[in-house]
Amino acid sequence: MIKFRRRKYLINKPIQFGYFGLTAWFICLGVLLVGSLTYYFTLNTIIGQIQISTQGFDTLETINKINLLLQKKLALIFIFLVIIAAAIVIFYLHRVVGPIYRIEKTLKEIIEGKPFQTIHLRKNDNFKTLADTINTFVQYYDNRFQQIREILEKQGISDFDKIDKIRQIFKD
Repeated sequence: MIKFRRRKYLINKPIQFGYFGLTAWFICLGVLLVGSLTYYFTLNTIIGQIQISTQGFDTLETINKINLLLQKKLALIFIFLVIIAAAIVIFYLHRVVGPIYRIEKTLKEIIEGKPFQTIHLRKNDNFKTLADTINTFVQYYDNRFQQIREILEKQGISDFDKIDKIRQIFKD
């Protein structure tokens, strides 16, 4: 069996980027929400401890230093998480969009009159049942049209007999 391997991962850019944007938006929103709440409660705890333990301590300067340190570390973590999320979403969507692209391409080729080639999908692709159904459908009607061609090409049979035989094919 021929092994198909797609080289292009961004096939249907509007769909893939749309889902990526939606997923990235929810990831960012979740990270910002959890990060903000964690930061708020942590900072309140630190400020409370500092005010209790030392009276002459410059709290504002310490908070600014802590803020700067946390912003740098959280920015790096955030960028790293977004890159990982983007890669996962693109590879997952490739398993969805790739088969749709292949099925669409095959159906367009059939409409253009090109010979039908069975739709082969990769092991982990989605829509395998749809591809199998289309393969069965096209092969079924290809066989029927071949039978009709054979009937029409037969010599010595009247046109009425040919029509009756063709009707028999479509009765089944």
